[in-house]
Amino acid sequence: MLASYEEPMTEREKQYIRALLDAESIGYFKTLRLIGIIGALLVVVVGLLASLAKPENELEKKFSLPQYIFASVCFFILIYSLAIYGKKRFSRKYKDDLKYGRKLIIGIPIQQKQFVSQNNTFHFHLNFPGLLSIEVSQEDFMAFQAGEIVSVEFAKHSMTYLGYF
Repeated sequence: MLASYEEPMTEREKQYIRALLDAESIGYFKTLRLIGIIGALLVVVVGLLASLAKPENELEKKFSLPQYIFASVCFFILIYSLAIYGKKRFSRKYKDDLKYGRKLIIGIPIQQKQFVSQNNTFHFHLNFPGLLSIEVSQEDFMAFQAGEIVSVEFAKHSMTYLGYF
């Protein structure tokens, strides 16, 4: 079992979590706005095309614009409600990190060391869910050996990687 303990987050780490939350929110609302615009255009185009179509025989029901508008509005309310619920659920863990300000420090054994010559970076490969490798400084790459324990910091609720030592 991996050894772990908790510590308070530094102000810099809280700012990092806040920046992640802000960037995610901006992208989320841009995407939601785009989906709304495309959806509204589709509703209008389909509504116009359906209203122009004539029934093939007397048994077919004529297109009802009020029913179509009602169904479209219900569909949009459902989609937007699900999207807002998902956003709140996703961002709650980051907000909890900011609210409680705690981080986990977990000692994880280094599985393998690797130098990537294409971009001149040094990496430790770890066996931890959601974090397979971390980029490290050249000094730490030389100081640590495979099999040794590196202490990795995560935000407590979102499990966002914050650093190592």
